[in-house]
Amino acid sequence: PFEATKRVVGGIVLLLGACLLAPVPLSNVLPALVTTLIAFAYLEEDGLLLCTALLAALSILAATGIVIWETASATGWVPGLL
Repeated sequence: PFEATKRVVGGIVLLLGACLLAPVPLSNVLPALVTTLIAFAYLEEDGLLLCTALLAALSILAATGIVIWETASATGWVPGLL
């Protein structure tokens, strides 16, 4: 189970790192805080804190996905993709 957890957390941190590339002011604060929270959970070996951090990361990634989808649909790219 530990190897699977490492891979899941690594994937989440990779996606949060991709969210840090957005050039919008103050959009990097929440992904950076959640990444720090995940790192702190790993240092302390706290499973509950890790679950909380992963839940926060998933909500941030969902919000980022919604923003990207709405931006793409406002520009007219979505009908071309589907």
